[in-house]
Amino acid sequence: MRLWAQRRRAAVDWPAASAVLVERLRSLPEMRAARDVLLYLAMPGEVRVEALAEEDTHGSRRWYAPRCAPERRLAVHRYMPGTTVLRRGPFGIREPDPEREPEADPLALDLVVVPALLLSARGDRLGYGGGYYDRFLPRLAPGCVTVGVLPDDLVLPDLPRDPWDRRLPVVVTEARVLRLTLAPSS
Repeated sequence: MRLWAQRRRAAVDWPAASAVLVERLRSLPEMRAARDVLLYLAMPGEVRVEALAEEDTHGSRRWYAPRCAPERRLAVHRYMPGTTVLRRGPFGIREPDPEREPEADPLALDLVVVPALLLSARGDRLGYGGGYYDRFLPRLAPGCVTVGVLPDDLVLPDLPRDPWDRRLPVVVTEARVLRLTLAPSS
């Protein structure tokens, strides 16, 4: 399924899709209400959600970026575009340098934008296979909103699901915003 997703993603005009999707994210009531937001720093072929932080000229939020820490743990660090020192992590992903930016408590987060290869209309997520977010999402405070964002062509009716998978209660595409009512164990 990951190979199929990668082929399908190759046809996406990512700069154009990112512009539309970032605007959709910005207008979400959940985003407007959030003060502490974790964004991922996009790799080629991903929605460039860090544009939200770059365009926050009023400094109305505290932004955070993830780091792939040892033992497949996702660490959270403050992210200030143009100020936070970044390095290439173990998978070539840009991440805050832990020598320069201390780790933050994930319980402080109000909203997390979660990367995905594919999403489902039911809030399921197919990630990149490392399990970092699978281990991270259960560490969030109960009121923290998790959001998936992808072009509509990458949101399927259903995806396979493992017992440890957490559904995302908000899925954003250029065509729609899906808000899902999830059971507490989802």
